[in-house]
Amino acid sequence: MGRPFKDDKYPGVSSRLKGGKLVYRYRGKGKPEIRLPGRPGDPEFEAAYGRATQGQSQKAVIIDLPGRALPKTFGHAARRLETTMEWLDFDQATQQKNARLIERFLEMKVDPAYPLTWRDTPIEHLDADRLRAIIEGVFGTRRTVAKHLLVAIKKLLWVAIDVEKWIKPQDDPSLSIRVRIPKSTANPGWPMAIREKFESRHAVGSAARTCYALGFWLGNRRGDIATLEWEDLVSEEIELFDGSLVLIEAFEFRQKKNRNRHGGREVFIPVVDKLAQALEPLDRSKGGPVLRNGYGRPFAEKSLTGMMAHWNKQAGIPEGYTLHGLRRTFGTYLAECNIQARAIMEAMGHSSMTVTDAYVREANKKRMAVDIARAINEREAKRDAIKQRTPLRVIK
Repeated sequence: MGRPFKDDKYPGVSSRLKGGKLVYRYRGKGKPEIRLPGRPGDPEFEAAYGRATQGQSQKAVIIDLPGRALPKTFGHAARRLETTMEWLDFDQATQQKNARLIERFLEMKVDPAYPLTWRDTPIEHLDADRLRAIIEGVFGTRRTVAKHLLVAIKKLLWVAIDVEKWIKPQDDPSLSIRVRIPKSTANPGWPMAIREKFESRHAVGSAARTCYALGFWLGNRRGDIATLEWEDLVSEEIELFDGSLVLIEAFEFRQKKNRNRHGGREVFIPVVDKLAQALEPLDRSKGGPVLRNGYGRPFAEKSLTGMMAHWNKQAGIPEGYTLHGLRRTFGTYLAECNIQARAIMEAMGHSSMTVTDAYVREANKKRMAVDIARAINEREAKRDAIKQRTPLRVIK
């Protein structure tokens, strides 16, 4: 009778005594038993084990062709993934990023002491313990990379579970593994004092003030700010929910993010009074970009990051307050105005409610804190009033 093999370097291997000699065998799920010659570490054992895990018989000869993918292995899953409509729907940048992470995983050795890589390993041999070890090995030095690597591996598991049915959903080794990274402190929101400092230094009509106003009151990314044109400014009659009819100006355009993937998200953002005041002195007669430099030319998208840092320095604002931070400030501003989460999502062009909910939760935390402070003040005011009253005299 076979017994479990203790060394986890060889999943699927068991050993037994036969004629007083310890022999080894390999057996995959739903596959016949394969006898392994020698002992672990012996060249003949390693070669036989490699053939067995690749679904080959003892006498099979594996020809190592460029780009080969052995059946039901992670390499096979990677090849299949690239043909799915879900993968083809990704933009080129997303495909390249995931391809790099997947290749990094495929080139990892199952065990450092042996040549077998995850590329040639059947997917059924990856258990939760091994996957956790892989992710923790990266997490120790680069948490964000560990998170993205887990997502990439999950894509291969998705192929094995949902597309090809190689393993059952309950056998997914990633179900119990989560990678949580600290909330980013980059691009913080602009407090009122910082915003007032910027506004007092840069006059309405300047490029700095225009960029600031577009970043805050539109709540959009630098790519949209740099490419925004006067042709995107429209006037429309809108019938409101209460039945009234209003004529408003609004910027209507497609966001640059994901434009190559699904055309970009279409947004319609009314021009509020503060933004109208910032745009009023600008020359719109020739059309073209709204934001221009001192020479009348448009800014390059990447240059706006450095320019905002320069303008902040002129205003005596500490480092760290960015153009993207203005976008976050706008999201917080809307949540503090008690705007519904769905409306915030549409205004900022979020692709899901996950980011939007963060703004709402933060605003609600502040509201609850204010309610607590108000309750404390009211309670203490009552106590102070009681102390000032003349004690009642009780006559028996």
